[in-house]
Amino acid sequence: MTEEPEPRLMAYADVWSAVPGQTVSVYGSGPRGTVDVDLVDLVTDAVLTPASPVSVEPRPLEIGSHLEIPSVPAPARGSLALWIRPHRLGTRQVLADLTAGEWRLLLALDEEGRAEVSLGTPSGRLDGRAPSGVREGSWSLVAAAWEATPATTTVHLTVGGGGESMRATGHAPPPPAGTGALRLGAGPGRDSPYIGRIALPLLTRSLLTGEACAPLLGLTTGAGLLGHAGDDVVALWDPSADPGAPLVPDVSGNGHHARAVNRPLAGLAGPEGDAGKPAHTAVQLSPEDLDDARWPETCALTVPGDTASTVLGIRLRGGGRSFVAPLIVRPPGPPHEPASRPLAVVLPTFTYTAYANHRQSSEAEYFGDYSRVTTRGITLSPVDAYLNRHREFGLSLYDSRREGGAVYYSSRRRPVLNYTADYVWWMTGAPRHFSADILLLRWLRSEGFAFDVLADEDVHAGGADLLAGYRVVMTGSHPEYISAPERAAVGAYVSGGGRLMYLGGNGFYWVTGVDPRYPYAIEVRRRGTGDWWDNEPGEDVLTSNGEPGGLWRLQGLPPQELLGVGFAAQGWGPAPGYTRLPDSYRDDAAWIFDGVDTEVVGAYGLALGGAAGDEIDRAAPELGTPPGTLVLATSAGGHGHYYLPAAEDASPDGDTVRADMTLRRLGGGGAVFSVGSVNWVASLAAREGDISRITRNVLSRFLLSDVL
Repeated sequence: MTEEPEPRLMAYADVWSAVPGQTVSVYGSGPRGTVDVDLVDLVTDAVLTPASPVSVEPRPLEIGSHLEIPSVPAPARGSLALWIRPHRLGTRQVLADLTAGEWRLLLALDEEGRAEVSLGTPSGRLDGRAPSGVREGSWSLVAAAWEATPATTTVHLTVGGGGESMRATGHAPPPPAGTGALRLGAGPGRDSPYIGRIALPLLTRSLLTGEACAPLLGLTTGAGLLGHAGDDVVALWDPSADPGAPLVPDVSGNGHHARAVNRPLAGLAGPEGDAGKPAHTAVQLSPEDLDDARWPETCALTVPGDTASTVLGIRLRGGGRSFVAPLIVRPPGPPHEPASRPLAVVLPTFTYTAYANHRQSSEAEYFGDYSRVTTRGITLSPVDAYLNRHREFGLSLYDSRREGGAVYYSSRRRPVLNYTADYVWWMTGAPRHFSADILLLRWLRSEGFAFDVLADEDVHAGGADLLAGYRVVMTGSHPEYISAPERAAVGAYVSGGGRLMYLGGNGFYWVTGVDPRYPYAIEVRRRGTGDWWDNEPGEDVLTSNGEPGGLWRLQGLPPQELLGVGFAAQGWGPAPGYTRLPDSYRDDAAWIFDGVDTEVVGAYGLALGGAAGDEIDRAAPELGTPPGTLVLATSAGGHGHYYLPAAEDASPDGDTVRADMTLRRLGGGGAVFSVGSVNWVASLAAREGDISRITRNVLSRFLLSDVL
């Protein structure tokens, strides 16, 4: 961790959603000393538990992915071979570090990409280096071999099929009897991390030297390598045997499985070999991966048993500093029990996770000076300035890696500094994501509506049964990331007579995976947008569930089909309101605008001055908006050139940059009301006005049991 003049006080919990009576583990870091910890209600400001003193101290964040095998034989005569595809050269990078007592074999790349081997023992050291370097973005086979007698040891280094090889002999004893430890992709203390892909690391008792490596060039599957090396194989790690698993399987049958530290990117194509088509035998290692901070527990807090569903804050205070980590309290009981309240607000926690620790510096690389997307000056909050300086907190799905490339996994098991109730986003100077959605909850409470709060992961796990007892389900402001079980649950809820209020923009957009082996993280693979973050061809399958990733619309489930609207544009210039359309004056829809006496609504707000801004959605029959959907109002014509159409939107309609407000009725009393704008909630919270009247009218009517 980069040192600050004073360590920052911060914390995270083991879960983001809990039930009354549940005990939650809290992991904190800060200046050495004592801080007070309590639970506060972020909706009502009530203090639920007395402050308790706990000790904190600065905790490091150990970033970087690699593979670890804590116990593996180190034979007196053997080889270690692996395929590598470096992503970025220019620094010394350790490929493999095999140790047994004081015997140590190190395989690395130097600053020019030349493979080098070093064998160290108490008697001395043997070194060798290939005459030329490997290439970035290309697969190369690298093998180190050794043969030891009681008096001498010879070490061999081969790159490719024997064309690049060397050997050195010296006085060095063999490795001690027993087992050693192997690390792939990093040296001691995580020094000199390797940056790139590795495939099919192989440890044998035979010598893979010179021309003996040539047959391996065509054997790029686990089965092929096992068939060739036979009983000489000590271990062969094949990521394709269980893609994305916390343990990369040793397919030799010897049980030396490799721990995937900080969840390296999996499900990736390896070298082609004789098959002509690569198998997904590779993982990608990055010095910026962080799956779990793995801090020791600071304390454990129990949610009071009588707590009604809400959002709590785990508050740490001391020495003039404070930090509050949110904790959603969902209602108790199994999903089949009646809902405790008629309204459920589903907070888009998958979206919060996708944007966790999102850095302005990464966005600036994409937008440049921002002049094409906003008229505002960019002012960073202290949190965002801090995140720009500190990449060790792990990347969001919107950050590009320093070595280049997109991020596919994002985890909640780390301090998330922009997941706070007071966060203000640099692009709008207003609350966004969780800090906007907490304003929605406070508005609901001020209006006297009783509600339960659920997280995306609750709906993902509980399915349609969890939602079935609610008369109305309401989204937050930006439910962009949706898993397949959650998409199915919401669809079944609406089809079964439920009423959905979609109070956001860019919703139900990306297919999102949740691996039960990593329940605290999400996986997203981009495809279909033609943007910088699209994955390489053939690598769009989520290791979380084996399903294709990308846009939901590519799966035949466009957001328009469910919500009536779908992503149309993004921009952060001045935001307009909505202009009412003829459908809003129909007898069966005019009630939505009771008390509204203007044609334009939402021409105000905390974010960009209007309710129709940030990321916006439109109705599009050609993309799935169902027949009979009423388009009540639109922002068409109100957006300047600062709003960019969705990259994947090839509609012939020239007026696609707009937010549409829609109402869709379904059989059995079901209905969907959509506003199609991230900014809606920021305008709702700004003041009493037409946005609050419309929201109140719809919610009040939706809560009634009669047919709309």
